[in-house]
Amino acid sequence: MLVVDTSAVLEAIAAASPDRGLVDRLAADGDLHAPHLLDVEVLHALRGLVRGRKLSGDRAADARADFADLAIVRYGHEPLADRIWGLRDNLTAYDGAFVALAEALELPLLTCDRRLASAPGHSAQLEVYGAAV
Repeated sequence: MLVVDTSAVLEAIAAASPDRGLVDRLAADGDLHAPHLLDVEVLHALRGLVRGRKLSGDRAADARADFADLAIVRYGHEPLADRIWGLRDNLTAYDGAFVALAEALELPLLTCDRRLASAPGHSAQLEVYGAAV
């Protein structure tokens, strides 16, 4: 069981050459978890990649389909709100949602965000893979 953040999902579904270690890790442990925020962040990131001409519209549509195929259990942010707030000195509320969920579920958090991985003040176990898209 794993918590996945947006950077890890984007690396897996949208990168031209996704990090093999990440893809293998996701395939080996298909029991994935994330806050509901993941859906909006993935759509926002794909939109930005298309608008920035880093990803074609067709490739983004394929990435959206691949994302829809991932069996991810989603969690509301309300039960995590106090912990997200507690992380405010070191993390954005967006990143804090993923970290707080990983802490609450006591699961590793997969990310491609090295800044997130180096942030202090939390007890989540982070697994860092190659740069997202």
